[in-house]
Amino acid sequence: MADDPQNTPGNGPEGDQGEPGTATGSERQGEPGKGAEGDQADAVKTAETARAAAEKRATDAEAEAARLRRSNAATRGTDLDAMRAEIRQEFTEQLVRAELRAAAAGKLRDPADALALLDVSTLAGSGGDIDAAAVAAAVDQLVKDKPYLAVAETDPSRSWGDVGAGPRESAEPEPATPLDRLRRAYDV
Repeated sequence: MADDPQNTPGNGPEGDQGEPGTATGSERQGEPGKGAEGDQADAVKTAETARAAAEKRATDAEAEAARLRRSNAATRGTDLDAMRAEIRQEFTEQLVRAELRAAAAGKLRDPADALALLDVSTLAGSGGDIDAAAVAAAVDQLVKDKPYLAVAETDPSRSWGDVGAGPRESAEPEPATPLDRLRRAYDV
């Protein structure tokens, strides 16, 4: 290990200090840059300068990468294609909700129940088209699963009809005297 050029004093991570108790090449020679050890000291200084420059370049590159990340994050929010896709998706969901309310209008007591109980995202077709058959099938399935939400059907046998309750408009004016009332009752 003593012959290893990377294990020489002043060439390792210690820098110019070398090993404790030893002098660097420039101190041994008396003049920097003279002799073999002076060349070694110059090489160490050159390596340290190169390392410092590389560290500066690495720091600058990290700063530039951070700036580019911020820049990309800012432009990502203004990406027109992404904005168009988001608007198209929201618009499609609104159309599906409108179609769902229209399909549920005659079948459910409250069409808003269909919006609350059905998944709107599954009813949109490919490319943003609305699958009307899927919407109708979903409403029909909802009526089968939860019949208490359905509009009550009127059964003619159970209908009471007009039982004479409530205010009525008379076709003829009321007779002025009781005698007129009797005459009208027997004239008919």
